[in-house]
Amino acid sequence: MNRLIVRTITAVLLLGTITSVANAFDKDSLVRKKCIACHASEHGKLHRVEELRTTPEEWTVIVDRMHRLYGMRIKEGEMATLLKELCATQILSPEEAAKVAYISLFNNPQTIETPSGDDETHLFTTCVRCHSAAKIYSYRMTDSAWGKLRDFHLYIDPAIMGQMREMHWRTEADTAIEWLSKKLAYNSAWTAPQEKPDGEWFILGNEPGKGNYHGKASLKSLGDDEFSLEGALAYSDGTGETFSGEATLYGGYALRTRSHHNGSATMGAFSFVDGTIRGEHQHNAPDFRTSSSTWYPITGDSRALRMTPDYLLNGEETTVLIEGIGLPEVDAKDIAVSSDEVEVVQAARSSPESIEVVLVYRGTGHGSASVSINGLEAGSVKLAPGIDFLSVSPAMGRARVNGGVYNPAEGVQFQALAWSSGANADDPADDYLLGPVAAKFTLAEEKTRPNDDDLIYLGAIQADGTYLPSSDYNPIPGREYGGEGIGMVKVIAEYTRGVDSYTAEGRLVVTVPDYIQRLR
Repeated sequence: MNRLIVRTITAVLLLGTITSVANAFDKDSLVRKKCIACHASEHGKLHRVEELRTTPEEWTVIVDRMHRLYGMRIKEGEMATLLKELCATQILSPEEAAKVAYISLFNNPQTIETPSGDDETHLFTTCVRCHSAAKIYSYRMTDSAWGKLRDFHLYIDPAIMGQMREMHWRTEADTAIEWLSKKLAYNSAWTAPQEKPDGEWFILGNEPGKGNYHGKASLKSLGDDEFSLEGALAYSDGTGETFSGEATLYGGYALRTRSHHNGSATMGAFSFVDGTIRGEHQHNAPDFRTSSSTWYPITGDSRALRMTPDYLLNGEETTVLIEGIGLPEVDAKDIAVSSDEVEVVQAARSSPESIEVVLVYRGTGHGSASVSINGLEAGSVKLAPGIDFLSVSPAMGRARVNGGVYNPAEGVQFQALAWSSGANADDPADDYLLGPVAAKFTLAEEKTRPNDDDLIYLGAIQADGTYLPSSDYNPIPGREYGGEGIGMVKVIAEYTRGVDSYTAEGRLVVTVPDYIQRLR
């Protein structure tokens, strides 16, 4: 066989692809047994079922709806089988899923969804007042399936015309759906890659409020795309966690974890692509911590994978931590920097996974420099004359008060980011983002009305930027109009570096519980 053809076939098997898959569900599949009663089969394909692709989380919503509203019986353990069968061919591609990953975990994401262009503005007006944009963008459907969506809404929520009475919703929905059918077309089914994530992994991650961490994990196959999971993490603040649990692989790449970190339950949503695992794990509410990480396979090769901090300021001695796998013993002469304006003061390996390098930037402008260790590329650092200002992220954080055992309080983790102004002071796009700094946070009143008293009832923020509402969703005796513990206040970040002090402001909105989470 032609070598080019062999390589092409191998790449498709390893990476997965959107392709044509006939008869995705055979007669013995659980999907066909459960769905054939309502979904007709034509040429071996199930109507509606094989006309859409979506995420494992949205397939869970769909299957649950079939159970609750249409009487599909699901025995214990069958949901897991249904999801794996559906996602084998009817899942988003990794690239499609990455754009909506911020709703994979029900963790009060702080992403601000903003429409771009007239068509998307119309979609937001018609649909995003009830759904998140990411929920909509989690679907790829055929023209036929998109065409049924308006009437589906009218059937599920007959009051929708009255609720949306400022517009003729049916007409506006038709316009939005016509645009979606072109932008989010089904195209064809997904073919799952055959590579599996079992093995040993080196983890590098970051958790706002705690900082960077590194660790190791082991994934062991239990068969049928199920895995056991265990490992340990060490944080830059000196704390550590051990974790263990289980994981499921959907569609050959969507890895979902369920584990306990030091006894605290967590859920994870990761993507296993090109031999690397990337994603987030989240501690369940009310402990709302969310960590992002990348997992690298542990092999015999030496690799430098992260440098922190990844910026140098004029005249400052900066200790840069290089982390990776199988790093060599070094001293200053082994470190090469591409800029003559950067001096290597000293270097030493502190462990097989870390090297500490002291660098000094002697220049006065902006730029970057690559760093290598005896020819091993370690990455690059940004060069800047100094810090000019801070920003608070998220700029507008949203928290939710406690709504009971099924809707616990949801918090926000703020962090401060350092910036250096570019040559054009009037153009924000010319500014250089340096990175997070260890600022101290406080709250202050944001005057939005006469006798504004929100600060009194919203509680306090921790110095590291962690905020969790302390009140329940009940009227507060003595507060004007019997208001709840909701409102808006300022978030103040203060940071000192040497003799210089910096301040930045953000906003915190504390609002009601989210009682309709499945519409996210």
